[in-house]
Amino acid sequence: MKKTIILKDEKKEVLAGLRKINDLYKELSLNPCSNWLYLDKPDDIDIPLLPDDYIIIRGGERIVIGKVNNKIGQNPTVRNPIHFIFNGKKIETNFKTAKLKGQDISNLDKELKSIILFADLEGSVDAFIQSDLTLVIQESDSYFTIPSNDNDGIDLEECAKKNRKPPKGQKLYKIKIDGEKHKVKKEKMTGTQILGLIGKTYDEWSLNQKFCGGRRIPIKPEDFVDFTQKGIERFETVRKQAQQGLL
Repeated sequence: MKKTIILKDEKKEVLAGLRKINDLYKELSLNPCSNWLYLDKPDDIDIPLLPDDYIIIRGGERIVIGKVNNKIGQNPTVRNPIHFIFNGKKIETNFKTAKLKGQDISNLDKELKSIILFADLEGSVDAFIQSDLTLVIQESDSYFTIPSNDNDGIDLEECAKKNRKPPKGQKLYKIKIDGEKHKVKKEKMTGTQILGLIGKTYDEWSLNQKFCGGRRIPIKPEDFVDFTQKGIERFETVRKQAQQGLL
């Protein structure tokens, strides 16, 4: 997906999402050895975009081209506090620079000891943020943390217990059905497909989805369940009454 940025007062179409700045230079046919890209910050110092930095392109960013300026440094001090969204809430940090490491952002989470950090990319796959990644922070940025699962799939139950939303577009999700966890490679499945994981059908069984807090909703055979929905704790099956009478 491409988004429009403003480069030297001209509109340019570039790939959106989490971008390494060096790839942005290549896409714009620019040489970072002679000129730097700068993120235009109104009422503040412009932030140099260096090849090894990363930035989230959402569209509307204003970027200018200027000479290499070693006097201001690669990560200059900004005048205004840095704002961005973290775990669903807009926060104001005490950071003095507009570039942060992934670990700096993760450390803002005081509830979880072992966590994974993601960038929330609306309409696209959420981006995993490594701890040593250097990010150019913008107010439109949104980051969230989930409990660490040692790359063994996104555990919906653990996310629900910690009131965190599972990330979109991941390779593996762990869902709990009748007390046992199952790994699936889709972020959406129908009720029929979920029952099929445990060898059951709607001829004899019904399926409920339980949310954190105790709320339950019935799932019809054709209903799609989105595993990236916040609060899903587990699934449970119930034998249909008509069948119970036959036993």
